Amino acid sequence: MTPLLKNNSVYFKREDQNPTGSAKDRAISLQIQNLITKNFKSAVISSTGNAAISAQHYCQLSKIPLNIFVSPHVSKAKLKLLYPFTVSSRPISDAIKFSKTNHAYFLRQSTDPIALLGYQQIGFELLKQLSEITSLFIPVGSGTTLLGISQGLPSNVKIYAVQPASFCPIASSFDQNFIPETDNLTDALGVKYLPLKNQVLLAINQSGGGGVVVQNQAVLNAQNYLDKNQIITSLEGALTLAGYQKIANTQNLGAFPVILLTGAKR
Repeated sequence: MTPLLKNNSVYFKREDQNPTGSAKDRAISLQIQNLITKNFKSAVISSTGNAAISAQHYCQLSKIPLNIFVSPHVSKAKLKLLYPFTVSSRPISDAIKFSKTNHAYFLRQSTDPIALLGYQQIGFELLKQLSEITSLFIPVGSGTTLLGISQGLPSNVKIYAVQPASFCPIASSFDQNFIPETDNLTDALGVKYLPLKNQVLLAINQSGGGGVVVQNQAVLNAQNYLDKNQIITSLEGALTLAGYQKIANTQNLGAFPVILLTGAKR
């Protein structure tokens, strides 16, 4: 169980305290168990970094060969933690082909129901740690993490998807109060393939929550706040806090809002 930290009137769910520093561990660890149960002998993944770092860790623990495909835009800090890997302009397509050709388990979280079960555990934990939780802010790429967590929470908990102004196909369905940007500080969220988008939007709507689009400067301001409070986490975590800050005074978030922090500061 990852810690729940209270800071002033806000709670931080420290998914960045998982073994490899992100919520991806929740899904990947279960996927590896499923891989073994189904007698796969190898795995493959396409990733923006955190999922690959997690997959490498759990595959090594289980002695499962892993093939990693990454885009040219993955941060160098994350690449230093991966070996070996293949840089590809079409990492998802190449991973799918590799999976089919080599009968390798495809660790694609947005298309594997097992991943949702892993993220569901975060919802269950939150209810144990803070049964009064009223709202939850989640950094969103494909939306898989949000969808899984929503399945572990009661419908009265408002769920908010937070995305950067450089890439916000989900959050912009709720929030048009932003200026589009080209520079993406949160590279882990730049996911182009969104097979679960409609389900994610439905989960958000059913919770009574919404989406928040955040500018880069707001991310940097939030990171400065976190650093001053000795909460060392990723820019994705700062983005999520900035999302909360953007709407905290205009929407009824309840007395027990939670910010999900995921991704170690690399």
